[in-house]
Amino acid sequence: MNETLQERVRLAQIRSGVLEPVGFTKLDLPKLDTFETAVSFPGECSPVEAHEALMRAFGQKAGTGRFLFCADSSVGGRYWVRSVVPWKTEPVGAQSILAPRRIVTQLAEGLMYHFSLAVCVGETSVVDGCKHVRPYTSGADYENWFALNSEEFGLHPLMVSASLRSLRFTHAGTSFRVDHGVLEGAMEVADTECLMRRLLRGFGSHRRLGLGMMKLQS
Repeated sequence: MNETLQERVRLAQIRSGVLEPVGFTKLDLPKLDTFETAVSFPGECSPVEAHEALMRAFGQKAGTGRFLFCADSSVGGRYWVRSVVPWKTEPVGAQSILAPRRIVTQLAEGLMYHFSLAVCVGETSVVDGCKHVRPYTSGADYENWFALNSEEFGLHPLMVSASLRSLRFTHAGTSFRVDHGVLEGAMEVADTECLMRRLLRGFGSHRRLGLGMMKLQS
């Protein structure tokens, strides 16, 4: 039996105990069923430390399809989290946690959404078996990347603009800087299965630093 991603997500939720095992025959309306929450760590908490705490709570690393997270742009140490199932144990070291809220997003082809996406992409190379990314240096490069890969992402861009940003933090006494871009605009759903996969696994590199989670608003 070939299950869709929507069916696999629902099965994971049933196994975790957050959904009853009914309604499998009523999946005619494509939708993304997730849980979203916010967790606050001490203000000096780096994305690396936040990811380690979230990884222990979910049992997997960000970007594997289990969860994604991104930093709040206005409050230091606060991160927004999207997951297939809510955590069973709260993240260690958290100062405050918003109870996970179930969000159902319809993804039928042709629906339009406003979106924002902080993502790191660029020229890639392999050095000593490790993948290295040299981020793009202009907003136009990010816009072109998004347009050229839109079919693979399962979407159709309508209006897109990009700006350059830098993620700066200190971890284990070392200062880090991760250049990336922020894309904003409007898009249409073109392929529900492809888009759902991207929304769960994330876009680009450094998803374990809180990049790659697309936010949608109808």
